[in-house]
Amino acid sequence: MADARALNGVILSLYREGREVPLGRYRAWALEQVASVVGFDSACWGSASAEPPALHEMHLHNCEHGIVEAYVRCSKHDFFRAALIADPGTAISLGDLVTRETYLRSTLYRRFGRRFKVEWALGTVLLDRTTSLHEFLTLWRHDPWLPFSETERQLKELLMPHLAATHRAAWLRHFLRRPGHLSQAWAVVDRRGLLREASPSFMASLHQHWPDWSGGHLPAPLAATVQAGQSHVAGTWRFDVSDCGEYRFVLARSTGALAQLSAREREIALRYASGETHSAIARALSLSPATVRNHVAHSFRKLGVANKVELSLRLEAGAPRLPTGVAE
Repeated sequence: MADARALNGVILSLYREGREVPLGRYRAWALEQVASVVGFDSACWGSASAEPPALHEMHLHNCEHGIVEAYVRCSKHDFFRAALIADPGTAISLGDLVTRETYLRSTLYRRFGRRFKVEWALGTVLLDRTTSLHEFLTLWRHDPWLPFSETERQLKELLMPHLAATHRAAWLRHFLRRPGHLSQAWAVVDRRGLLREASPSFMASLHQHWPDWSGGHLPAPLAATVQAGQSHVAGTWRFDVSDCGEYRFVLARSTGALAQLSAREREIALRYASGETHSAIARALSLSPATVRNHVAHSFRKLGVANKVELSLRLEAGAPRLPTGVAE
């Protein structure tokens, strides 16, 4: 019961007090909250993509100098990371994965763990199926006589989705300062064109123009212009780039059929194309049937169509399709 109350307290703190924490300090602050329910001596929290394999960024907590370089040299021997990626969402304790004796004899311990006092590890990986990115958080203990308990493993597993969600919210507050962006197709990328965050509609715009594209790196033509800080036009989409320090904010805007209509014309055209009558649309929008007919006529002229079937086809050709299983 005490563990449950402590966990609830941390989760509430992440969502309430966390709103006031700047992005640059968020991970350090959040790890302080985690330490109140799961003790640890050092930690690494970051994000990476699987295809192509690339580490995007990482926050190190109480780690010695040179730990990243040392890990890279022995990463191919990291059976713990492989287990985390194979079972996303599950908190895995090193002590549950292998025996203590097996770990001490492993290349991972001899080349990495011994030097940096990594005696026990508790990690989780979360996979974002929209962007193909995975976020990871591994806690380390230096005391060989203090393994992570099953209760601590469960607490870590319950906390991880909230840590990821509130950290993402910190990103959104930092980059999407204008509320209107929340409903638009946007992405945050680094200067290499690697995705850091993206809305489902942005991913849909990429798949619409580059149907064979996949992975955490922007399609090559778009990545090149983003790296140069320039806008890019692809089919019915225009991608505008804003510099945000070490990152770049990319906003995708449709130049297709819907973009040619006013907000009211767009709403009426979509309803009319889906089969609603002038009278039904008028009742739903508190307009007169004559006003609805005028809006439909204006839409026909702007889009160069002559009837409802042509309107439907024209709108469908210019609308992005969300990937299967992804909701905005």
